[in-house]
Amino acid sequence: MGEKSRFMIIGALISSLTALGAFIKIPIAPYPVPMTLQTGFVFLAGMLLPKREAFLSQAAYILLGLIGIPVFAHGGGLGYILDPTFGYLLAFLFSAPLMSILYNKTLLRRKYILFALFSVLLILILQLCGVIYMAVISSLHLHTKLPFSKAAYLTLLFLPLDMVKLLLAALFSIQIRKRLPFLSLEHNHAKQLSCIP
Repeated sequence: MGEKSRFMIIGALISSLTALGAFIKIPIAPYPVPMTLQTGFVFLAGMLLPKREAFLSQAAYILLGLIGIPVFAHGGGLGYILDPTFGYLLAFLFSAPLMSILYNKTLLRRKYILFALFSVLLILILQLCGVIYMAVISSLHLHTKLPFSKAAYLTLLFLPLDMVKLLLAALFSIQIRKRLPFLSLEHNHAKQLSCIP
């Protein structure tokens, strides 16, 4: 089996895990965004897959939801675009490939502090996109306003939770890479060196 086929299989598995993560949730009243395991699987996609495949794994998940399969936390269907939480799902599309780039540029070169710092920045950007989308939809569609103080609180509330999921994803990715040679850091590093003229 070729490397691309293997990545496609892993991408499909991560898409399924992202969908599963939507149903493992803890409601955080009064906000419409529950805490789920989804971001952990988004990070895992970036840690195991090249940036293109990482993006496709999340694009496939979102597409399945938009065509009506209830894989989102609140269901599915094209109308989900008007759900206040949809902004977080859109953020998955760039978070997975960015994590892939970050993982390979830092952890591959054992720059652990840089990885931690840029990971926090990525989480903040993801949360910011989600909160901005929520504020816009709440104002235009639901005719309610999301005060800045509540938006900031929501972002800060999810930051430590996402950091825990990031850490778990990193630990899982290390174990998976050890068991799948074509995903190992040494394999990828050797492949990169072979491309240098």
